[in-house]
Amino acid sequence: MALIICYNILLAVPSCRSFAFWLQDENKPIETFTFLFFLFGGILGIYLAIKMSKYTEKLMVLFYVFFSICLILIAMEEIAWGQWFLFFDTPEYWKKMNTQGETTIHNLKGFHGHNEILRLLFGFGGILGIALGKYAMFKKIGVHIILLPWFIIIIFHSIADIFTNSENISNSIYRGLQANSELIELLISISAFLYLWLNSKMLKKYYTVNT
Repeated sequence: MALIICYNILLAVPSCRSFAFWLQDENKPIETFTFLFFLFGGILGIYLAIKMSKYTEKLMVLFYVFFSICLILIAMEEIAWGQWFLFFDTPEYWKKMNTQGETTIHNLKGFHGHNEILRLLFGFGGILGIALGKYAMFKKIGVHIILLPWFIIIIFHSIADIFTNSENISNSIYRGLQANSELIELLISISAFLYLWLNSKMLKKYYTVNT
């Protein structure tokens, strides 16, 4: 909530608006931190899966492996697979298919502009994880309830984003939602990292007690 409020104050104040837009530009703080949280979350998840493989069911381990690989792939997509750091050219055939001329998958024609659906699925997935965590058989992959406000914010913004794409709405509201989209991706990356970090603490205590 603090991040959302502070960022929107910057957007609302004319003298700060250019700074707010600079924060979310390519290779700038919001996108860079989004990349780092996704990357470190993926690495943490792989490490957690390796540690868990000695003690728990393969399906639980495979879930963490799959989730972590997805985070690493999203991290690489966030920096166009290193293009923003290494400054290599996009292959010509890929550039023609990509709406931004980058080496990314999520900007390919047909995918571009529909990221809000993936954000919505992440939010509902988080709430489902909280519900499943109450059952013993899913305890090891459940989501800590402390992350519930994060998922509610992500869901609310995603629904608003989808609504503005299908309905006529004022340009100022549309621009405001679009400006917040990068910040929502940062919240997703942080909540994904926190999910794995909190579960690593929980599982460490669990295995300490039961071994």
